[in-house]
Amino acid sequence: MPTSVSSSGAQRDLRIDFFRGLALLFIFVDHVPDNVLAKFTLRNFGFSDAAEVFVLLAGFSAVLAYSRVFEGQGFKAGLNRVFDRVRDIYIWHLALIVICSIGLTSAASYFGNFSYAQNIGVHVFSLDPARSTVMAALLVNQPNSLNILPLYVVLMMVWVPFVLWLIQRNPWQALVLSVGLWAAANLLSMNLPSLIHPNGWVFNPFAWQLLITIGALTAHFSRQGPLPVSRPLMWLALGYVAFAFLFVAPWTQIPGLEKARLFSPDMLGNVDKTYLSGWRLLHVVALGYLALILLSPQTQWLTRAWATGIGRLGRHSLEIFSVGTILSFVGWVVLVEAGYGLALQILVNIIGIGILLGMAWALAQRNRGTDWVFVQSVQRFFTERRGSGVQASPA
Repeated sequence: MPTSVSSSGAQRDLRIDFFRGLALLFIFVDHVPDNVLAKFTLRNFGFSDAAEVFVLLAGFSAVLAYSRVFEGQGFKAGLNRVFDRVRDIYIWHLALIVICSIGLTSAASYFGNFSYAQNIGVHVFSLDPARSTVMAALLVNQPNSLNILPLYVVLMMVWVPFVLWLIQRNPWQALVLSVGLWAAANLLSMNLPSLIHPNGWVFNPFAWQLLITIGALTAHFSRQGPLPVSRPLMWLALGYVAFAFLFVAPWTQIPGLEKARLFSPDMLGNVDKTYLSGWRLLHVVALGYLALILLSPQTQWLTRAWATGIGRLGRHSLEIFSVGTILSFVGWVVLVEAGYGLALQILVNIIGIGILLGMAWALAQRNRGTDWVFVQSVQRFFTERRGSGVQASPA
């Protein structure tokens, strides 16, 4: 989750911030089990979901954030910059595991509902605390909904520096190697071990590295000038997105239309997420290509207040993702205990999204060096007290 900057260094690419922020909102909504709003997120309208969008944009923004350091200061300096970010992601991941494990275990004990801990997989810390803790530190123990940050740690630490180094020399070779690794992972079932999931990591880094690479290559060529628009390729992408929409058939969630499908759900086989099925890969690449050619980095509507609010989420993706994950668990417990009424579901979503938007605004103020009015008032109060004390002391 590198910090996104513009290729020019003068203006941000607002598309990155906006779509990454939108993906964060989708992830929050999707992580609340049986959430009514989850019927309107990306996963219901095509093969891919917010996770693919997020990883693709991570590769794009990695080039914008780090490539100049690799080019201007050398590989070692660039590696240090990337490792600084890896350290931050790793610390946030461990903190997230601790907070969610304590919170969900406490909820399970208080409400007498063991599923809060078991469904997420944090119950292993109670069964075998020492081994589970060590495995979590080694990224082998990945509770459910807490398994995407380990993917970033591994790819940012191992794959991203290699890709950033290679694309400066032979970008097409980087793509060939990446596709080869993705194909090998699918053909040979290559994956890293997992304590909870017998088939390995939910987000298999050997497969998902391809999205990072595609995003990085796109940013690399974008820095050299606007990418040429191919009308046949645009219509092909539109056609594929339309096919994915018709195949997934989101209207089947409407009562009475459950069987109104145009295609058999088994026609394409297993559209696997762990190994990044080709169907999912092509879908997110098609969406990315359409966004790239149809929107400019400074498209006017991206500067409007509502889009800017979503964009702030994308600028602080690590913090927003982490807090959003905690809020999704809180929302889950609230809905289970209080009932899944429509009004309460909407309220949980509004409160959660509102907290995330407010947090993103606060982080933006902090980064601009702007203190909140409350903080300014406190500082002014103590300044005046110190001043009055100094004046009074000679008397």
